[in-house]
Amino acid sequence: MAKKYYVCLLISVLMFAGCKTTNISQIPYRKEYSKFVNELVILHYPESPQMDVNIRNDEMFISSLVCGPAIIPQLMMLLAKNYTNKEDAAAFNEIIFDLNIGDVLCEKLNTKFQLCSYFHVVPQESILNNKTLWQLMEKKDKEVKDYVQVGTEFGIDTILETDVLSFGIKDPGIFSDPYAFIKIDVKMTTSQGTVIWRDIVQARTEIGMKTVELVDMVYTDAEFLKKKLEEVVDAVSELCIEKLGFDTNYTYMLEEDYIMKTKYKINIVEKLNELNVLRYEDIISDTDYDKTKLDLIEKAKGRNDAGPGTETQMSATAITTPEVK
Repeated sequence: MAKKYYVCLLISVLMFAGCKTTNISQIPYRKEYSKFVNELVILHYPESPQMDVNIRNDEMFISSLVCGPAIIPQLMMLLAKNYTNKEDAAAFNEIIFDLNIGDVLCEKLNTKFQLCSYFHVVPQESILNNKTLWQLMEKKDKEVKDYVQVGTEFGIDTILETDVLSFGIKDPGIFSDPYAFIKIDVKMTTSQGTVIWRDIVQARTEIGMKTVELVDMVYTDAEFLKKKLEEVVDAVSELCIEKLGFDTNYTYMLEEDYIMKTKYKINIVEKLNELNVLRYEDIISDTDYDKTKLDLIEKAKGRNDAGPGTETQMSATAITTPEVK
């Protein structure tokens, strides 16, 4: 009887192995906070978790039927499943070795803030080149003086910190298809150390194929897995923007298929980033940036009547003609 108890306990441990609990105090964002946010920097912690892979539940279901209620065969099946999941995770992580999920998240958030909000955002290139900042980002529990230092370093009033808690590919079981998922912790803090938003944001996107097809595609096309992970990062970044109360209706303009169908075929991601760099480096004023950004968005919609006014003629030319600096 005692042996049976310990075997059942071991099975339970194996079933819940890898499950993580998240104990983070959440602080809802209030619209009145927006009037205090003008200049924003988006950061992520240097370390990122390994990609989780759990796509063998179909095999487990069939094996469990074969094994029946016998405890020892069920235990051996769970051991085999966990070992296979580890092998899958190791192989998938090797395929995406050069994908920094934190960088991708910050880039997606940066573009969406530029497109959907009135916040002025520090270009990600300026962040990557700042050694002082990277030292500060190694501290997850920052003090007020750390936020003051970040604010002074970049001349901003608000810091958005992102922490990727988990991400990967899952297949729920025999009646479902695999999907990509991501779970992040986001914290918005003033440069004086006051937290004005803290939340756990999760997203999932369907892969669009069966598990067997997915595995074949991953090993055939190295870029396929990266693309699917970038899609779920895109989804979670959009949820963050919505949680702050901003309209995300314009995000369709970021899609390549849409760009090719428009009159001007403007790569809005590239052009917004170019415009933002000009603003951040004081080549154009904040006012010119705001006006030119609106004009750029109108052009990206493909409207014939969209064109720069006299106030923004020079800055708009700098964006639509990259070789002119």
